Amino acid sequence: MEGSSSWMWRITDVYDMLWKMVIRPPRDMYALDELGPEKFRLGKKIYIRRDLQLMSSRGVLECSHFLPARHPEAKRPCVVYLHGNCSSRLEAFDALPVLLPHDVSVFCLDLSGSGRSDGEYISLGFHEEGDLRAALEHLKSLPGVSSIGLWGRSMGATTSILRASQDRDLAACVLDSAFQDLKTVADELVGKGRFPVPSFLTGWAFDMVRHECVNRAGFDPLELSPIKHAPIAACPGFFGVASDDTFVLPHHTQALHDAWGGARHLRVFDGGHNGVRPTWFLEEAAAFLADELRRVRGSVAHPADGIQCKEDPRPRPEGYGQEGLRASARRPSDSGKGDASSARQVNGVRYPEAQQLTEGMQERLQELLSQPAEQVFVSLETGPPAGQRDHGMPLLEPVSEREEEANRLSSSSPRLESSVGSARPTSERRIVNREIKPSPAPVQMEAPNIIPKGLSLAQQLTFLGFAEELAEWAARRSLTLEAAVDNLSSRAEASVSL
Repeated sequence: MEGSSSWMWRITDVYDMLWKMVIRPPRDMYALDELGPEKFRLGKKIYIRRDLQLMSSRGVLECSHFLPARHPEAKRPCVVYLHGNCSSRLEAFDALPVLLPHDVSVFCLDLSGSGRSDGEYISLGFHEEGDLRAALEHLKSLPGVSSIGLWGRSMGATTSILRASQDRDLAACVLDSAFQDLKTVADELVGKGRFPVPSFLTGWAFDMVRHECVNRAGFDPLELSPIKHAPIAACPGFFGVASDDTFVLPHHTQALHDAWGGARHLRVFDGGHNGVRPTWFLEEAAAFLADELRRVRGSVAHPADGIQCKEDPRPRPEGYGQEGLRASARRPSDSGKGDASSARQVNGVRYPEAQQLTEGMQERLQELLSQPAEQVFVSLETGPPAGQRDHGMPLLEPVSEREEEANRLSSSSPRLESSVGSARPTSERRIVNREIKPSPAPVQMEAPNIIPKGLSLAQQLTFLGFAEELAEWAARRSLTLEAAVDNLSSRAEASVSL
């Protein structure tokens, strides 16, 4: 009996890890001084950071707004950066060096349940969409904000998709490593062996996790399906995905890209789910947003103009609360009533007695429970994404008193430019104009049956005879060799037609 008690307590540990991985992963807590100086220099220009608090349905949100120090109140576009599930607003520091030179402001926040904001649990986008809505309402009330775009990574990308399907005022979205639906992610993590839950327990485990999500975080994972919202989005989307992402597999981004209702672009790189994003991707994403924001600049209606911000039209998920869940996912009452002879409760969760399991099931459970609980998810990426934060934010240099005085004098002098945000930085890399010149004739090729193993997609294309520059261009826009060849063929055909 001692052995059966031991494995039941161990399976409880694994169960707790499962639901915490979804709604209570490690929280990115940081000191306020990690936000850096409130006035800083980036390149040759000086910028300021304004910290503020907003209220959402789940409490106080800690936010920061980055603006040029010169004429900060002037009307200009704004990009809202949304972080991932184990991260915070510090993640936005990776995007600041590529966004601010485009003369846009950058707004970031700790989503509820993350960083220093209120909230005990996250919801992987479900409630975070409400946080984003609160931020957008605030920005639309500011006379200095014209058009608004979104840049989201992982959970932040999912949040952006949910909002973009409802808000026609958004100019564009950058979507890095979103998932198409949460159930598929869970199934794939188990199927790929990322954590050792035997296949015969997968359905039980998901029902238990679903139950905890509903009761603790107030959302049903089965209802979290961005792929259903993507076709409704109207703004242009710029999708990014790591080809070696083993947490949210690349096909999720491909499916969302294909289903997106507006114009769409796809970029592929290396680095995994939480790896450092390549500079070329950050620059292209920033240039994409700057172009789209400039295109629709001034078209955003403000609440002061008599137009109300859109409310969330989505109904509450079926089974929002305990009644809608399957019986297998319901928590028994604390009174412990029921068939005590066939089940027992551990921390309020019912488990079958060890004697009722078959010998084969006990053997598979032994394999799971023989591992230390803290090692069950050791292979999962549970920290904030790597980036500038790991290097102490070296690009944000404090402003000296002399520089601050010079900036003050220049701000008080008459303005020469006719419109803030109209100038394009010389370092900007426009997506359309910087494309590599294609071949003069259509390319119709089929991949040979034998290609050396271990080659990257770009190397496979050069093996097929494509020029190195064209191979690199196609590899950044394709997840498969077939798609890359199709892209090159379409590009060549378009060139001939011109």
